[in-house]
Amino acid sequence: MSLFDRRIQVYGPETVSVGDFDITVEGCYRNVFIQVLEVRPKHKLYVSIDSDNPVDVAVANEDNSSAGHKDRITKDTLGPFDTRKYSTMGLFVGVYRGDKAKVKIEVWMER
Repeated sequence: MSLFDRRIQVYGPETVSVGDFDITVEGCYRNVFIQVLEVRPKHKLYVSIDSDNPVDVAVANEDNSSAGHKDRITKDTLGPFDTRKYSTMGLFVGVYRGDKAKVKIEVWMER
């Protein structure tokens, strides 16, 4: 990591599968991927999505309010989201029932 690198990696890059058939869950599909993000206060958060099928993405604040969302995206970078005084935030990636997507997710903060 460079001394002048302005990015702080929060999650990923990682590829996840959303919409998999799973008989152990209600509805038999895992339609939503949820990830708790450990963030630092007073930074800007960015989320990069690269998917083979359209997905809905939402970012939630620690107080359960919405920081932002975007529907039906395949490749986009969301943000900046202000981390305010929070130490955690949430990331939700979902598909409609019966749909399936392989999603590459990367989340970072700027100093």
